[in-house]
This record gives sequence, C-alpha cells and structure tokens, in this order.
Amino acid sequence: MMRVFCLVLLGSVLVAGSCFAHVQMLAPVSEGGKTPSGAVCSLDIRLLEHASQNGPVLPSGKPLQVGVLVNKKKTDLLSVVQNKEAGGQPAYAAAYTMKEAGAHVFYLQPAPYWEPAEQVMVTHYAKVIINSCPAALPTESHMGWENWEGWDTLIGLPVEIEPQVQCTSLWTGSEFVGTVRLHGKAVPNCRVEVEYLNEAGAVKLPDNSYMTHILKTNAQGEFSYVPVRAGWWALTAIPETTETAQSPEGKTVKAELGGVLWIRCVDMK
Repeated sequence: MMRVFCLVLLGSVLVAGSCFAHVQMLAPVSEGGKTPSGAVCSLDIRLLEHASQNGPVLPSGKPLQVGVLVNKKKTDLLSVVQNKEAGGQPAYAAAYTMKEAGAHVFYLQPAPYWEPAEQVMVTHYAKVIINSCPAALPTESHMGWENWEGWDTLIGLPVEIEPQVQCTSLWTGSEFVGTVRLHGKAVPNCRVEVEYLNEAGAVKLPDNSYMTHILKTNAQGEFSYVPVRAGWWALTAIPETTETAQSPEGKTVKAELGGVLWIRCVDMK
C-alpha cells in the first residue's frame, strides 16, 4: 500500500511522501483512551482512512467474523454486532460481558474494502487484547495474574501480529515488540504502519509525514515500537502476497491482506 512514508528501522528515520492509509478499527469505546470500566466491553468497529485524523470514515460492509478468545476458548460474537453510523458511513458495534478472568482477545474479519484509487481489495484482520481487571472477577492470586493470562495466544488469522510483550497494561513510553505472521509463519522485511488514534483531535501534526509511521520487520519477522502518548495505537502489518480477489466489476485484482493489533498506553501518574 503506497502511503505516507516515515520509515523507522532500528532507530533510523527516512521520510518521503504520499497520502492515504486504511486503518481497521477494533477497540473498546473510550474517552480519550481512558481505561474501559466494568465488565461490559463495547467495541467500536469502523474503517478509517487515518487514525491520526480520526477519519474520514470509509464505507464498509458488515463484518464476516467477530469473536473473542479467552482461556483458549472462542466465542462467536457476530450475532451481537449492531449497525450504526459514523461520519456518514456504515459502522458497527458489539458488546461482550466478561464472565471469567483472563485476557480477552477480540478479533475481526472485516468485509473486503474496494480501494478504487489503487485497484485493490483490502482485508485487514484486526484484534485487540483486553485484560479482565475492570470486571472485578474473583481470582486465586493476590496479584490477580489470571486477569491477563493468555495475552500472547494467537487466533490463527491469515495475517496476525503476535505480541512479544504483555500488551494489556502498557505504560506510555514502553517498548512494544511483535512478530508478524502470515499463515502462521514469521514474515521478514514486512511493512508495518503505525498510527495514533487522535480521537479528540488534540494532537496537531507538524505535517502529513507524521500521519503514519512505517516500520519493517527484521529477518525473524519482529519489529518494535515505542508509543509516546497515552491512548490507542493501531499497528497494521501488510505483508507482500500474490493473492487475488474479485473487484466489484468482477475483474481479478490484487488482494491486500493485513493484520492489525490495537494497543493502549497509560500515563504513569
């Protein structure tokens, strides 16, 4: 995907130009990135052109798959997905009540999005990992470690970021490390796009090159990133593939597969 180029690789930065991005939203509804409270986790599902601008919202069809994995058990949530509107475009929501202690890995297979400017069908599988601490469920250990156990469990999505750092409780400025997997195999030299969810528009970008930070994985398929602000961050891995799809006109076109992981950072008071 040709986008704003700000290539970050082992601490070195290269800047070039371009203009668009696709960011698949799958994160709990929050106010400015604050910790969701209570046992009910309400998910915001929409497709953004840029998270760093909180939009515009792009048209998207109803998700093909929505679920949650907790304690190695999957629950299908597609039946509770509700239609809504955001920015004049179709968007979706789903709510789930946490009933057991453990990291809840919410995942999404969106309807493919046709990008006419690039003549490509875009499918970015997304996930977000939430610990069950806000649900105040009983645990056996005094630390309540059961609330975040399972944060590194893979769903088995075609493209998926495997966290190498416990990402259910990240301080702002903590280093996140992840491995990009395509059909289960680590992907070297894979493009990863990073954007901050600028919900309230509080962040003013110096120029458009700051919309999207672009990283590449190393030979082992790993990358690292240090979020510098509290709130939600979208990490989108986009490996090169030879897969194709059908355009709305019935033509065979390139299929862009991606894997999104949403992480949230909290300031240390």
